[in-house]
Amino acid sequence: MTEMQDEVIKTQWRNATMVLTAIAAVILLVFFGTLETLILTWWNKPEYNHCLLILPIIAYLIHERREIFHKVAPEPYWLGLIPLLGGGMLWLLGDLADANVVRQFGLIILIQGCLLTILGKRVVLALLFPFFYMVFLIPFGDFLVPPLQDFTTAFVIMMLNLLNIPVFAEGVYLSIPAGDFHVAETCAGLRFLIATVALGTLMANVAYKTVGRQATVVVLSFIVPIIANGFRASGIVLIAHWSDMKYATGADHITFGWIFFAIVLMIFISIAMTFTNRGVHEGYIDFSKKYWTTNKTTSIRHFVLSFIFTAIAVGMAPTYATIIEQRYQTFNNSTVLLKENIWGYDVSNVTNWKPYYEGASQIFHHQQGNIASEAVDIFIAYYKYQSKGIEMIRHGNGVVPQDEWGRIASRKINDVTIAGSYVPVNEELIQSGSYRRLVWYWYWIDGKIITNKYTAKLIDAKAKLFGGRLDSAVIALSIPVNADNIDQKREVLSVFAAKLPLLETIVSK
Repeated sequence: MTEMQDEVIKTQWRNATMVLTAIAAVILLVFFGTLETLILTWWNKPEYNHCLLILPIIAYLIHERREIFHKVAPEPYWLGLIPLLGGGMLWLLGDLADANVVRQFGLIILIQGCLLTILGKRVVLALLFPFFYMVFLIPFGDFLVPPLQDFTTAFVIMMLNLLNIPVFAEGVYLSIPAGDFHVAETCAGLRFLIATVALGTLMANVAYKTVGRQATVVVLSFIVPIIANGFRASGIVLIAHWSDMKYATGADHITFGWIFFAIVLMIFISIAMTFTNRGVHEGYIDFSKKYWTTNKTTSIRHFVLSFIFTAIAVGMAPTYATIIEQRYQTFNNSTVLLKENIWGYDVSNVTNWKPYYEGASQIFHHQQGNIASEAVDIFIAYYKYQSKGIEMIRHGNGVVPQDEWGRIASRKINDVTIAGSYVPVNEELIQSGSYRRLVWYWYWIDGKIITNKYTAKLIDAKAKLFGGRLDSAVIALSIPVNADNIDQKREVLSVFAAKLPLLETIVSK
């Protein structure tokens, strides 16, 4: 490389660094709320504490590839505006639906689009893995908790059966001669799983250079923590059983769990490192190839233009979100009220089944007043307009009160008749002590009945974008059950649901 080429590379990196710094300031200003929520999630939620290490890891990965700063000159790449705008649109959908994970995914894609636009495709290809590794900055994975709970429960039952220990299971509740156990959400192993996947993906890139071995390590990083959590939960139950519930039942089961996970993690790393094939000082890119040696001279004018277009693209989604929010604030202040006593039933007596929906405009909890043994509760949480901080589907809201109730089983029931139409509903069998209830519930968004909470979020965002209905609700029916009459009680709920009117027919404006 000639001295002139070396100077060109230095100059263009200096110009690109100034533009990146300015764009970083714009992103910090425009997306401060999203960034704040992201960082607070890393800090406050234990299952995502590992995200605090991702930025230092990305910095290390870039340092390992620092040769590119002397070999490859950055140059603006205008097609980078496509993922930038796509990330902005995803952020906008997440903002309208108030879905933090969608907002955060959109922001990360937007940042990646900024890097591609300003630095160019060759620099991004040279830094492809750290570029991709940014996905682990996003605290996602909560949707895996129910299947992880179910797998862990099944694993524990299998282990107890192998040891001939009698066990009675219902949902995520287990009973053995020594006592009762609940495979709670915190016991599902999500924390260990996502941290191990992040570590395994890092190891796959740093320690291996062939795709086969990289894929093997990534797959193992998924399988090992799930199996290990099954052994951990089984170990806790067995220790409690053999010690007559003296050990592994209180805070010490958490200590036992972390010691076990630390041992498993060391074993995983030790095994994975036995078949590494990347040398300690072996580089990631062969810079002798022509693709990496051909550097174009880019004037500062192009970098200035890249800043202008990138800054405009960055600001488009938040600006449009503000316009939409202002447009619909008048709707939130209008008199859209659900008519009282429309169901014709007496208000329910105080029960320990109390769904929680913060921020609802109106909440109704009625009970059928005819035959006490067939009494059906109907719960409605009605939202005139969902906005930031006042959203129907959010952490803490739900038809299963988390403090007093536990989930035994969940499923979707198709072809339930509501207002003359066949629709699906969600079913939850829940328990509080010896008391059980069967709950059917669904969401009413933009005049449609929806069962999936992610689809509900998307439909709500679509309604705001394209002028649909802005009010929404969650409707839940519940009835006491026992193990012998659940099918009979399902039939009672089915008959009751068929008599419900369309919600839009009982909303006054």
